[in-house]
Amino acid sequence: MKIDVRPYQAGEERYVAELHERLYKEECGWGPAFIDYATDIALRFPERKASDREELFIAERDGRPAGCIMLCQTEDPAVGQLRLFAVEKNERRGGVGTALLNALMKKAQSAGYRKLILWTASPLTAAIHSYEKLGFRAVESVENRTWSVDGIPLDEIKMELTLHNSVI
Repeated sequence: MKIDVRPYQAGEERYVAELHERLYKEECGWGPAFIDYATDIALRFPERKASDREELFIAERDGRPAGCIMLCQTEDPAVGQLRLFAVEKNERRGGVGTALLNALMKKAQSAGYRKLILWTASPLTAAIHSYEKLGFRAVESVENRTWSVDGIPLDEIKMELTLHNSVI
């Protein structure tokens, strides 16, 4: 089954928001603080897309959404940010995440970014492993007690990757 990764189409920011709400409530027990945070990022993408250096990618398999990933500009024009990376539960371990990460990396290089950053969270060990395989390294950690419904602390982890001129 073929995986297609393409730029989002108008209205699909709602799919991205819903996917994050569904997955993080079910799998992590995260509540309104995280849901509102992720929803705001997703729903504001169409109005904030400042240039062709940003993109929200949607992965599809058999014409159905299978996941998403976003590339955003930061205040530093040399630095891009990976955001809202999620894969449908039934699509994991089938290449969807890899296809999304590859699309983002190609876009980041063609956009001329010299560095990528992302923020993830300590419970997301599979995602952290994927980022490390790409060369991302943790550079900062901040305790967060607001995302979990029961106030269980987690660490938000900032990761960075220096991009090179070579094709990924």
